[in-house]
Amino acid sequence: MLVMNSKLQQWRAVTAGTSLASDRGTEATANLVQAIAAYIPQQKAQQQISAVNDALVNTADAPTPGDLALIMFPLRRSFAVLDTISDEIDERLRTRFQQRVNEFKALIDGGNSIPKTRQDEFAVLAQGEKLLAENHQLSRSLTAAVDRLVAAADREIAASGLEAAVVQRYGTGVVLGSAVLSLLSSVLFVWLYVDRSLLARLGGLSQSMLAIAGGDLRAPLPAAGHDEIGRMAEALRLFRDTAVEVEEKNLREVAEARQRLIDAIESISEGFALYDAEDRLALSNSRYRELLYSDLAIELTPGTAFEYIIRRSAERGYIRDAEGRLEEWVAERLSRHRNPGEPWLQRRGDGRWIMISERRITGGGTVAVYSDITELKQREENLAEKSAALEALSSKLAKYLAPQVYNSIFTGRQDVRIASQRKKLTICFSDIAGFTETTDKMESEVLTQLLNHYLTEMSKIASDHGATIDKYVGDAILMFFGDPETRGVKEDAFACVQMALAMQKRMSELAEIWRDIGIETPLRCRIGIHTDYCTVGNFGSEDRMDYTIIGGAVNLASRLEQEAQPGTVLISYETFAQVRDMIDCDELGHIHVKGIAYPVATYRVIDLKANLVAAHRSVRTELPHLRLEAEPELMSADERDQAATALRDALDQLCHKPR
Repeated sequence: MLVMNSKLQQWRAVTAGTSLASDRGTEATANLVQAIAAYIPQQKAQQQISAVNDALVNTADAPTPGDLALIMFPLRRSFAVLDTISDEIDERLRTRFQQRVNEFKALIDGGNSIPKTRQDEFAVLAQGEKLLAENHQLSRSLTAAVDRLVAAADREIAASGLEAAVVQRYGTGVVLGSAVLSLLSSVLFVWLYVDRSLLARLGGLSQSMLAIAGGDLRAPLPAAGHDEIGRMAEALRLFRDTAVEVEEKNLREVAEARQRLIDAIESISEGFALYDAEDRLALSNSRYRELLYSDLAIELTPGTAFEYIIRRSAERGYIRDAEGRLEEWVAERLSRHRNPGEPWLQRRGDGRWIMISERRITGGGTVAVYSDITELKQREENLAEKSAALEALSSKLAKYLAPQVYNSIFTGRQDVRIASQRKKLTICFSDIAGFTETTDKMESEVLTQLLNHYLTEMSKIASDHGATIDKYVGDAILMFFGDPETRGVKEDAFACVQMALAMQKRMSELAEIWRDIGIETPLRCRIGIHTDYCTVGNFGSEDRMDYTIIGGAVNLASRLEQEAQPGTVLISYETFAQVRDMIDCDELGHIHVKGIAYPVATYRVIDLKANLVAAHRSVRTELPHLRLEAEPELMSADERDQAATALRDALDQLCHKPR
């Protein structure tokens, strides 16, 4: 509700000027101002820290190096904002705040940073894909070589069969015997060499290649030899050993990358937890256990179900909101966990406040960051209490200042210092005619009640018309138009005259009310108005000042009020010149007033011309020796009685005078 962030010096000065009771009030108010000034940067810092948390989570799960580079841009921009905000943070929190910023910076820069770890993972994956492609190519080459060997063996067998057929055609006995011997030798050759040696070795080599291609790098390999199959077996062995070495290297690098990630997560001051797609704990740091479930460390092991963790914490009284509604709270928490949105606050059973930020990740898992903001929440509550106290104090102070002055000071449009300026204003003086004689017959309690009632009614009318109430002097009121807000000289003058007419009309209504409560002589007020240049501003000392107006124009307005008849409004020519087109006035001539060297032209205000045209109820007669003017609509009941008595006396004299 208070818009004072950009005007702290003005606020401190106002608070110092109005705390007259004791120096202790001044110090408390100054501390409040500093607390308000410190609150806004802390809110901005919290928003940026939340943005950094989200960016770090997205960095750890970036699908491609290009996405990783895009994520780093807003991340570094958030750190630039945090560096700027650190200069605005309260000195008592600045060192701790900077430490937290440096901890976050360590997560994006250096050898153990999250972006570097993710880049290493991309490099390892790319190397593995390259090796798999090479393995696939080598497998295809080996398979083609085996196919060629089998085809060559088939061709040799076919050739041997043809040779046997030719020998059979050219001999009977010997030839037949030779053929039989040749056939037996061929069979023996195929059985002993091709079937038992060549085909068996090729089959074993093929089985080993298929096993390696399927990912079994521990499959047995045929023995190496000096022929082509032996050389192929040796090449396959070298390939297998290289693949095993690459796999072991990849596993080591993945393990190292995972350990670096764990170390990075462990180094942050917030609690961190990662749950898999089945809502089972996959990874968490010690801060998560310490911050939330200090005595559940044994249970917070990888694989623990999220529902089990929150249910146990609620059963042990860790969650303030779960007290007396365990099942309902567990259902709400599960729903919030599975459909995460904006960060939210959780009140712990020990009085701490935890801000929980959860995000869904690729693959259906959930990552959560828990931040302890108890200190900030306590400061917020203290600030709210002090703000309420300050608002109550401001409301009390407002009763000592004109609304326009109060608003201009507390919105920063006007500085609280000794300064003044020349302006053309319309000044209005109002007081009660014969107040001393009227109130001599009253008790002090009745007098106080009557005067407060009068001032309250007049002040309300003045406020409704936009007047700045300068001061109350007993039964007198000093008001002016044109500062600190103005609608123009003509409009200010017109508003002032309208206000004066409204005051006189209200006084006629109050007269009836006061008669009913036993006041024999109701109050009647006189009003004087003048428009001219005067000096307006803060006058006084550095410790105590008053916003007021001074100058000859103020004195003239006071004199016009003293010259006005009870129940009337008397204005100067300067004011008449501004309102003549809208207000009907009677010229009363020039008067000499104390303190003014020249005669002053005066005018009695009758009414708004628009009202007179609408009413047509005025009585006006002018003869050589008679002038009659009456405004029955503007007369009070007492004025009507007095007018009727005066007319009857005049009629009696006219009727009895000899012709």
